[in-house]
Amino acid sequence: MVTEQGRPSKEVAAELGICVETLKSWLKRAGFQPGATDRQNRIDKRQRELEAEIRSLRKQLAEKDEVIDVLKKSVGIFSKL
Repeated sequence: MVTEQGRPSKEVAAELGICVETLKSWLKRAGFQPGATDRQNRIDKRQRELEAEIRSLRKQLAEKDEVIDVLKKSVGIFSKL
């Protein structure tokens, strides 16, 4: 309601029968900034998604690097036999 329809937090909180601060807390946890534009919230959300993907890819890369190191050592050992 707040993010999709652009309604004021105070109005939505009253409609839901909750405290405005509770609604703002929920919005913040969901990654929305009260008062920010919908476009800005989408950009912020996409940025968080991309940062999470980068962390995941870096982890995968580190795991692959470890596998490559083990394989290189194995080749060295087996080539001596």
